[in-house]
Amino acid sequence: MNAFANDSLFEPMSRPFHKSVEKIADSTCLQKLLIPFYDRKRTVSVDEIVRLEGCGNYTNFFLKDGTKMLVSRTLKEYETLLDGQAFVRVHKSCIVNLVFVRKFFIKKEGELELTDGQQVKISRRRAQVFMDRIRDFQPVVVS
Repeated sequence: MNAFANDSLFEPMSRPFHKSVEKIADSTCLQKLLIPFYDRKRTVSVDEIVRLEGCGNYTNFFLKDGTKMLVSRTLKEYETLLDGQAFVRVHKSCIVNLVFVRKFFIKKEGELELTDGQQVKISRRRAQVFMDRIRDFQPVVVS
């Protein structure tokens, strides 16, 4: 019974969110996210994420290989984690990776087309932020 009272045994389970899901920088300068997925944590490279869609207290990750992952964290938490990179929140329930934007249409209701064929709406409030970010966006080329 003494082994169960050890604090180091329960420490990984009681970590706050910002430590359990974090950016990991590896030697190739590609950032990765450590995402809680089912009963384990999965490492996902940031450049593999096409978009994130929020649904209440859950976030769906859509990866470039077609994988879809449901994570029990809010979209807001991932927005702050991915801030300053190629990700832009274009709608209340969607964050897109600018690398995967194929076309965009700005009209009364803006729309994006992603490389996986999906179409995503741009809210009127976030259209100007999206236009500024896409104009200044320079994709990083990894050699």
